[in-house]
Amino acid sequence: MRRDNLEIPQPPVNDRPGDSWMPAVDAAGSTGDARVRTWSGRRRRWTVFFLICASLGAVATLAIMPAEQLFKPGELSTPHAQILAGAVAGENCGACHHQAAFSLAAWFQSASDPHAAVRQSDLCMDCHHRTIDANLALAAHNLPLSVRDQMTETIRLASKRSAAGSTGLLPRLIPDAAVDQNDVACRTCHQEHHGAEGDLLSLSNNQCQTCHSKRFGAFADSHPDWKGWPYGRGGELSFNHATHQQTHFPSWKSGAETFDCSVCHPAGPTGELVRVASYETSCKTCHDEAMNVQAGKGIAFVALPSLPPNALNNVSGWPEDATGFADGVISPLAELMLRADPTVSRIVRSVPGGDVSRLSIEDPQTIETLSRLAKGYQALIDDVDRRGQSAIQERLMELGISPGPFQPVLRSLSPQLLESAGQKWFTRTNLTGTQSATIARPRPKIRLVLADDDDLLGTELLGSSLLGEPGDVDALVEDPLLEDPLVGSKDHSSTVMSDVPPSELVQVGGWYRDDQRFAVSYRGNGHGDPVMVGMIETFAQLAEHDPLKQRFFRAPFVAACVSCHPGATAIPATWRAKRLVGQRSAFTKFSHRPHLSVSALGDCSHCHQVRDRQTMRDHEFVFAGSEFKALERESCAACHHANAAGEDCTQCHRYHISDGGLR
Repeated sequence: MRRDNLEIPQPPVNDRPGDSWMPAVDAAGSTGDARVRTWSGRRRRWTVFFLICASLGAVATLAIMPAEQLFKPGELSTPHAQILAGAVAGENCGACHHQAAFSLAAWFQSASDPHAAVRQSDLCMDCHHRTIDANLALAAHNLPLSVRDQMTETIRLASKRSAAGSTGLLPRLIPDAAVDQNDVACRTCHQEHHGAEGDLLSLSNNQCQTCHSKRFGAFADSHPDWKGWPYGRGGELSFNHATHQQTHFPSWKSGAETFDCSVCHPAGPTGELVRVASYETSCKTCHDEAMNVQAGKGIAFVALPSLPPNALNNVSGWPEDATGFADGVISPLAELMLRADPTVSRIVRSVPGGDVSRLSIEDPQTIETLSRLAKGYQALIDDVDRRGQSAIQERLMELGISPGPFQPVLRSLSPQLLESAGQKWFTRTNLTGTQSATIARPRPKIRLVLADDDDLLGTELLGSSLLGEPGDVDALVEDPLLEDPLVGSKDHSSTVMSDVPPSELVQVGGWYRDDQRFAVSYRGNGHGDPVMVGMIETFAQLAEHDPLKQRFFRAPFVAACVSCHPGATAIPATWRAKRLVGQRSAFTKFSHRPHLSVSALGDCSHCHQVRDRQTMRDHEFVFAGSEFKALERESCAACHHANAAGEDCTQCHRYHISDGGLR
């Protein structure tokens, strides 16, 4: 029989492909009702068994292992790991993940319901509230919307000027509408659990540009030019490199000496250049002598003006040598003290520029003005004589001036100096009749007795011509050695007068009395004189439009101080320049240290070239007052590209900035 004619029986109804069971066939070929498990069935059985075992193992693992270890995505970065090193394991996660402190179920619930728990960014601010303003912590760049809009417009204009016509032009820099600028979570930029070596501050260009609708291309093509950065920012110290190189040191300009930047800006302990040179090492040689010349006669605390006799009719004890025609200037310190006296305040304010010679002597009101001014001087000296330093402090507080900065002046100024000045200058009792510095003290009385026979002063020396009769004036009473040294004698014929000017007697600085000018003055000495610092910080508290403040700061020695320290006139005063490198509030960061390792940049003049007005054309000036040539973007782009020094945004910019960092 041919194979084609063979009859193939039908398969049993219970035999289907993929079934777990199939009919069992015995040796006789009969199937019967017996079944055997197929390979697919056996495989399915082992799969179920394995899954059950795996599930039981997972449940056992969850029951044995702590949840924070089981679901930990990775190790913490070093700063956070150090902070949480002493915490219990369960508290580590709860420090940053609020619901983790309760239960595992609550943790998963908080992930699905964002309103069910405290936000993670709020927990970040629990530790970082000292460095970031909590009100602006989630705002883009920690800046209010008005400041961001202003910054956007500034960048847009800079881009338009610097890259007009280029393929990488940045027409606008506006965040997309889908990005909420006022709710940028901390984890957007700071990703944790990347191990101890993970850098929380490391951001890619893609991360930075996620919020910006228009992206930067290459640094050399699309980054806006800064037009002269970092010059012209000013600061607490005023210094002009161009005048020092080209005017004050012509030998440097001619090439006889090298204008070496490293003399004043050496590398510090960390390798970073010192931004501000010390006065002792770089300025003292030239400026000390000039400062001593400008100190001159110093700053007068009081200096009596010369007044006409008809203005002194009601004034007791005004010096005869200060009587004549109206002349002299009210010193700024004296005017400040006199302003606290309500009876004199209006008077001193009415004297133009403090110069009494500018008053019209024909005006009857002028006589009254000068008379009350003289009484104000006497009252001031009397007040300091009676109450000492407290009198000066109270006068300052009457004017709303903090007496704190004036403390160095008070410590150096002895009230006895003003007392002796009053006793020397004012010779008659004042109108109030009080015992004060304006009253001359009586000379002491002495009593003479007859000598014994063996006394050295015998009758040859102590005759009647010397002792005289009872009631006669004792000749020894007039002995100048027995007089009060503070009062002196009316007869100055035997007094030896010094030819040295009083100001020259304090060449190293200090207070002195000048009886020729009727002045008590202070002569400063050198750099950083604490008394001059105290005076400047005191007058800085006056209003900017106050003529007294302007007159004080025009004084030669004071002008010499503030010409280099313009920040001294601010409140609070700043005398030292702040370190720019490392400031966290600035938008732009820069460090000289990595640049100095490049041989071409070892010479500072490679980037910092002092301009010369005689050779530079007008359109090359960056702006009025700049002393350096503009540092163009191309100078940096020569090294900062993808194949060399890199062009990441975070190399030069910080995310967290403040209003003060936008200058």
